[in-house]
Amino acid sequence: MKRGKNVKKDRVRRGLLWLLVISVAGVIFFFSSMDGPESMEMSNGFTAWLMRRFHPDYDLLAPEKQEEIYQLFVFIVRKAAHFTEFAALGVSLMLLIHDYSLRRGPLWAWGIGTLYAVTDELHQLFKGTRTPSLRDVGIDSAGVLFGVLFVSLLLFLRVRWKNKKPKAS
Repeated sequence: MKRGKNVKKDRVRRGLLWLLVISVAGVIFFFSSMDGPESMEMSNGFTAWLMRRFHPDYDLLAPEKQEEIYQLFVFIVRKAAHFTEFAALGVSLMLLIHDYSLRRGPLWAWGIGTLYAVTDELHQLFKGTRTPSLRDVGIDSAGVLFGVLFVSLLLFLRVRWKNKKPKAS
């Protein structure tokens, strides 16, 4: 009877992990589906808040200097968003692949995530106001790698912690 419960638990856990991967990939697809102006508008609000937080004298600067700083912040915000959403994909892929106990799991997770980054940039070819970028693929791939390594480290530490626990006799 206990084995049946474990099988059911495994199915539920794997189903949830698949749902997590699909959800993260769906969010990435949603953001990539936005037109260029729509995407920029979304970034602008956060960028303005960030600029005033980290550059309190921004409003006192000359307009040319304001534009220079603004463009730098926009670049940082947009690339950090790429990195973060793909780090989330790396985390979810690594958790899923680890659950299947695949050999070379981190390599599989990173490879699948990077492949998704490539398809994400190709998807932008079909948006008239977006352009695909190899730099973005690199940033996305680095985000996936970060997520994969983060989960790998946590799994490694969990095993070490379990092995250090005193055995009950």
